[in-house]
Amino acid sequence: MLALNLSYLFEERAILHEGMRDLLDAFARGELVAPPITRFALDDVADAHRAIETGTTVGKLVLVPS
Repeated sequence: MLALNLSYLFEERAILHEGMRDLLDAFARGELVAPPITRFALDDVADAHRAIETGTTVGKLVLVPS
């Protein structure tokens, strides 16, 4: 897995635009897959927190209001 901080490119719009276009093209070709999203009801926030604390979660955890 690789993560990038793109805030350093905010002033380099041409580079940022090209990179984002390349990423979107790779997604469209199926070469990249978005990480999974695990949803928790807002009432289950403690369960979501416990999941994060395990250190084994992959992708994003989302709290959904009821």
